[in-house]
Amino acid sequence: MTRSQKRVELKPQISLKVNELFDEWLSNLSVREQLLINLERIRNGERVVPFTPSFKNRCQSPRNRISSPPAPRNAASPSPRSPRKALISEHRPLRTSQETSDKFLREKEQELKAKKSRAKKQHIPKFFFPFGQQQLSEKDLNDIIKKLTEIFAQFPSGNAKKQHMPMIMKALCLPLYWKALVYQSAADVKGRITLQNAVYLCKKLYETNHDEASRFLYLAAKNNSFIMQEDLKCLVQDVIESHPGLSFLQKEVDFHPKYVLTVIARIFYSVNRSWSGKITVPELRKSNFLQTLRLLEDEEDINRITDYFSYEHFYVIYCKFWELDTDHDLFISKQELARHNNDAISSRMVDRIFSGTVMRERKHKERMSYYDFVWFLLSEEDKKQPTSIEYWFRCMDLDGDGFISMYEMQYFYEEQVAKMEQMGFETLPFEDCLCQMFDMVKPSKKNLISLSDLKACKQTNIFFDTFFNLEKYLEHEQRDPFANVQDSENGDGPQTDWERFAAEEYEILISEEGVDNDAQLYEDDFETAGGKALKSPTNLEEVDT
Repeated sequence: MTRSQKRVELKPQISLKVNELFDEWLSNLSVREQLLINLERIRNGERVVPFTPSFKNRCQSPRNRISSPPAPRNAASPSPRSPRKALISEHRPLRTSQETSDKFLREKEQELKAKKSRAKKQHIPKFFFPFGQQQLSEKDLNDIIKKLTEIFAQFPSGNAKKQHMPMIMKALCLPLYWKALVYQSAADVKGRITLQNAVYLCKKLYETNHDEASRFLYLAAKNNSFIMQEDLKCLVQDVIESHPGLSFLQKEVDFHPKYVLTVIARIFYSVNRSWSGKITVPELRKSNFLQTLRLLEDEEDINRITDYFSYEHFYVIYCKFWELDTDHDLFISKQELARHNNDAISSRMVDRIFSGTVMRERKHKERMSYYDFVWFLLSEEDKKQPTSIEYWFRCMDLDGDGFISMYEMQYFYEEQVAKMEQMGFETLPFEDCLCQMFDMVKPSKKNLISLSDLKACKQTNIFFDTFFNLEKYLEHEQRDPFANVQDSENGDGPQTDWERFAAEEYEILISEEGVDNDAQLYEDDFETAGGKALKSPTNLEEVDT
């Protein structure tokens, strides 16, 4: 092997050299300052200044450096390089320049953090208040606590009982008919409320819940973020026991659960717009339920409060249910519901209702509970309300695609035509009926009717009755068309369709009971000397018999 073959070929490590040069460039103070300036510009969304590095302090490569002439041998004079040493000694050492650069970097970073935090505080204010915005000052809260202390000092044992709740509600500045919720939240196992518990509840109500809706949910929901049906039972029961307009009902204990269930079903029908079975704070804020609760304090006639609590409305609903429930098992079958209003509802729609599309309680298949019947009757007698429109839209949307198509309208209209032919009425061809419906609803999509289209229409009652309620459809057909348009433009007026129906049905029921009572009294005159005393026409014992 020759010497040339043994020679090892030397290859330069380019990557190491590049790293060395990059480190030298990055250690330059002016370079680092310029990089920080550009970084701040990028964060602020500004234009980056082109980088022009300064070469005055850059370390040169040994190959490019001009070498000094060699010093003469045994020269007594100092080297010409000595003055450079003196010059360097006058400046700060190289180590100090590195420390200055690090300090500069830290200051810049702190300055950027401070600017960022100030920008957040200035440009992103708080905008979401799930429990309302705070309105009660600390002084006002202390005044409420002071009133509570004075009231509890009047009680013999220093503890409050259920009969003391009106005084406590006044001190807490809360509506009177929240008292059942406050009592169950503050009372101990013995039914007593101590001052300590009352003050604790007061602070919880006003320090973390800043509007009426959030306070009501805090009291009713029992550590949940929503209200269920069970949460409102004590409130409605308290209305029965303490409202002067229901004093006649207090002794009729058997009918208390039915009245309570009716009121709760009506509350969820109007307030629970999401159909979830859970009332949330936003739904409470958008409804009139809390205002109606306040109205109970000032109105002694419960029947003048037509929303939720009217006894006459309860009486009509329960009597209608009792007429259909022939076996009185508190459930209605398909055949029994089909008899409603002289077989007015088509059989196809009855099947659709029992399919579970709108049934809230699905434990009992093929049977409708009293709660579901309340929803059905409210929807049937007032087809202009939002929940009613959603109710019947769900029933007619057979495939669940969010639209009522021509096929689905034809499916329900076929039975209407068959009934009219059987009764000898002249029928309207489906094509003509379809044109009328599209002209009335004015759908946003061709040949498809959406839920929003129906909510924007003022004649939804005519639309729905056309397809599954023959009796009401014929009433609309016999009326002057301009009268229907005028009614839709004028709105519901002083009464809604439901309120008009309930008032008329109540008068009919009372007159029928009056005739029955007169006949019974006439027969009793022949059997007894004195005869029987007539019961109140609003006494539900008569319905049960």
